[in-house]
Amino acid sequence: MRLVLEDLYPHSIVHEAEDFEHAMSHLQNHQYDLILLDIDIPGGVGTSMIARIREHQQLVPILVCSAADEQFNALEYVSAGANGYLPKTAEKSETVRAIQTVMRKNRYVSEAVQERLLNAVVFQKQARKRPTGIKSLSVREREIAELLITGKWVKEIASLLDIQSNTVSTYKARIFEKLGVDNIIELAEKIKAR
Repeated sequence: MRLVLEDLYPHSIVHEAEDFEHAMSHLQNHQYDLILLDIDIPGGVGTSMIARIREHQQLVPILVCSAADEQFNALEYVSAGANGYLPKTAEKSETVRAIQTVMRKNRYVSEAVQERLLNAVVFQKQARKRPTGIKSLSVREREIAELLITGKWVKEIASLLDIQSNTVSTYKARIFEKLGVDNIIELAEKIKAR
């Protein structure tokens, strides 16, 4: 990230923090043009970090960068006040696009999250026409659901099915949404109950 920032903004000064409290002390002593926040930063407490940052620098663009599953975290952090959410696995071109977008005070989420939002809108409109429960899952969604309940991770499933991890995450989010579950345990119970 440092290299991308220095490439984009050659005269920029980049500060790094080893934990959230260290980051907060930086915020009290410096004005920033951009904050890149890892949700797994030691000492960090979920989305409440956004509010704490805003207490010191209300208008600073905040781009959350995380290895955590964006399908389940992106909208939560953006709703909490972050300007964007970028997966750490993003390629340089996407990283540049995300930084430039939030620097213009716009919102940024990946195409996978945008697709999920659009699908949610379409799904709501078609909800009355669609079957419910397990019958609502496509063949691929059923296949992925079965792999999830056997304990396979997103990357393992992606490798097994020869598809991208983001695609598996999108399927996982759709499965959870269609079946009204929040975790793998609830998913397993739904599948077994069919």
